[in-house]
Amino acid sequence: MDEKQFKEELKQCKKSAGTGYRIAYQQAGRLNMTLLSAQDSIQQTIYDFNNSPCYISDATENLGNQLSEISDSFAKLSSSVDRELEKKRKNLSKFSITLFGRTMAGKSTLMEYLTHGNGERIGKGAQRTTLDVRNYKWNGLEITDVPGIGAAIDGQADEDKAFEAAKSADLIMFLLTDDAPQKVEADCLARVKELGKPIICILNVKMALPENKSLKFKLNKIREAFDYDRLNAIKEQFISYDSQYGQTWKYIPFIYVHLNAAFLSQHSPNPDEAQALLKASHIEKLEDKIIEQVSKRGQIYRIKSFIDTVSKPMMESTEKMLHQSHLNSAQGRTIVAKRRSMEKWKNKFDRDSSQEITSLVEYIRTQLNSEVSLFAEEHFDDKNADKAWNGLVKERHFEEKCQKLLNKFENQCNEQIEEISREITNELNFSAFTVNDKSLRMHKIIDGKKAWNWTATILSGGLVVADGIAYLLGAAAAGPLGWLALGVTGVGLLGSFIFKKREKKENEARKKLEKNLRQNVTKICDYLLKQLNKNKESLIEKKITNVIKELDKINAAIFRLADTQKELAWGVNRSLLEINKELLTQAVYLTGASGLEYSIREIARIPGDITLIMVDNENWILPDQKRNIEQLINEHVEYTVYTDDKRTLIANIIRHQVSNVEEKIGVAHVRVKNESPFFQNRVVLAEQLSNILIVKE
Repeated sequence: MDEKQFKEELKQCKKSAGTGYRIAYQQAGRLNMTLLSAQDSIQQTIYDFNNSPCYISDATENLGNQLSEISDSFAKLSSSVDRELEKKRKNLSKFSITLFGRTMAGKSTLMEYLTHGNGERIGKGAQRTTLDVRNYKWNGLEITDVPGIGAAIDGQADEDKAFEAAKSADLIMFLLTDDAPQKVEADCLARVKELGKPIICILNVKMALPENKSLKFKLNKIREAFDYDRLNAIKEQFISYDSQYGQTWKYIPFIYVHLNAAFLSQHSPNPDEAQALLKASHIEKLEDKIIEQVSKRGQIYRIKSFIDTVSKPMMESTEKMLHQSHLNSAQGRTIVAKRRSMEKWKNKFDRDSSQEITSLVEYIRTQLNSEVSLFAEEHFDDKNADKAWNGLVKERHFEEKCQKLLNKFENQCNEQIEEISREITNELNFSAFTVNDKSLRMHKIIDGKKAWNWTATILSGGLVVADGIAYLLGAAAAGPLGWLALGVTGVGLLGSFIFKKREKKENEARKKLEKNLRQNVTKICDYLLKQLNKNKESLIEKKITNVIKELDKINAAIFRLADTQKELAWGVNRSLLEINKELLTQAVYLTGASGLEYSIREIARIPGDITLIMVDNENWILPDQKRNIEQLINEHVEYTVYTDDKRTLIANIIRHQVSNVEEKIGVAHVRVKNESPFFQNRVVLAEQLSNILIVKE
């Protein structure tokens, strides 16, 4: 392709970049609206939660912080998408290629060749030469050289720089060497694929060329190094890593080159030697492949580059929100079960404690009544009978018995609260583990620190019921059980002795005192029964009922949060399906098969790897049309036939039997033991098209 024609292709790529930006910008706007709506819902949940009349500081603050963190994450997602789009908009006219490779794989040598450099940037031995991101121009393209991956020094920092630069690329050149691919390189390629970027793999034959040998010797060595059986075996060995990531790498083009020979061809003083080295290096095949990728697929690559800036985070956030929603629902159900258990315990405790109170009061009544006759006999003429009676009562330690019973009740409540606290903490952690185990996601997001510990807050200050006996009975008077205020007095009992015979008077006095004492016992015991029950009820209200209210409050927030997350996930998924369809429409247009898009219902996609098209009729597309689309977007293309039976639809996509679908709550269950990454990816596709969360049984 001549230079003029290639410049025209680049102009078309720039035009397509504008189309991609418009599509991505519109979807980013819809995403922001969806996130803003969800953020409003979260803020309302926070407000309602914090203004609830029931408040337990640690637990309330913990969940409140979670709600705030989720709200902040929505804002960060919106701003990050907007930021990436704006960065790409500023480079709208540039077709960008990023060069990846392991340290000392030959990246600097390739850049020196492309830019006709003098070789000063080429590393010597184990030296790291590319320490930062560098941009170069080649044939109207911008090529970005990034720090090498897998370096022992500053390795993570280098990789972070490299991947940040790759986000803006339209095409990736991934450089390998023929001295056996390493796992770190496969990890890196998988991460690049996850960005949705098209890739050219370059296999650099690193055989050194001795300076003091003849050209013929050098060319023979190069030909020997280009043993295609050996190089193809290295290629297949590297591609075999793809199954570990649930990806398909067989569509990635591989170019074999000798970069050192290519660089030396530019610096040989002998034109014939330079031409021979250039031809032997096969570098022109790489240049042709780059030109071919840009000219044949450059327009869709530029559109994809913008679209995937939005679709990739949309897909990831949908998966995470669905997973979090499912976890929150599971934890909510755990708390509901504990709330019911607490309510059941409260009712039993109420009945049992009432019976114990009644038994104690009846015991006191019996004991006091048994003392009345003898006491009246001994104290009928005692002006201080009331003090003597109160002294007798004190000696029987009834006050301590009442206090002991109330302390017992409080200890029972505390023990129950502690037990329910342990159960909740353990089961919330267990539910997180179980949901995590049942998840078919590759990215785990469970945080075990999100379980609440209720004990310290509920059992601490302000909840002690028996805080002194006067408070216990609500009596203002001093004395044992406040009985002095209710006790017997001698006033008016002895004044009539002078008018009656002594014996008769003594008998009347005994009877009167005895009657008065028995009335007093009845009055005291009735009062005591009332006050003990009142304090028992206060204990239940301040402790057990308070816990139940708190569980209700937390649970309401959890389920509201789960619903908001689920609604948001499917709202984002709707936008994702729309942007997927926009991309395929552009691809269909560029293949010359316009009109084909009207037969499509929805499109699910994992950027850079697979596109799944849902159609009404399996004969919607001809094999050559499918192949053209597949080659253009550089992704494997499949299709599935629409059905309104969710169970059948999911089973067709994941190629596995579905045990049950609970459409009301939007969850499907599958029985699978060892799901592969491929299976996990098909689950993601099925969820996009069915709006159903898929979990393991």
